[in-house]
Amino acid sequence: MTSPPARQWWVIYQEPTPAQMDVVAVEAPPEDDAAHDKRCAELEASGQHAYVISAPDQEVAGDIAGRIWAEELVTNPARLAVADAYLAANRLRN
Repeated sequence: MTSPPARQWWVIYQEPTPAQMDVVAVEAPPEDDAAHDKRCAELEASGQHAYVISAPDQEVAGDIAGRIWAEELVTNPARLAVADAYLAANRLRN
């Protein structure tokens, strides 16, 4: 049995805090350059980001994006320091 071929997905996400990533949507990429540019502008204006993921379906694409985001967080010392500081500050408030 073979698995279906992977297709590209845009996993749209936002970072409400330095230590959190929320997937907003998983969608097919725009069809042409003009649509691509328009969608990128919309994402930037709304403070959202996107990973382009090859996966067999939307759910798998979202899972992969979450793992990538977490790996980027823990392997980037500056991002990790900001997230740690955010979490420490919030622990003191609670």
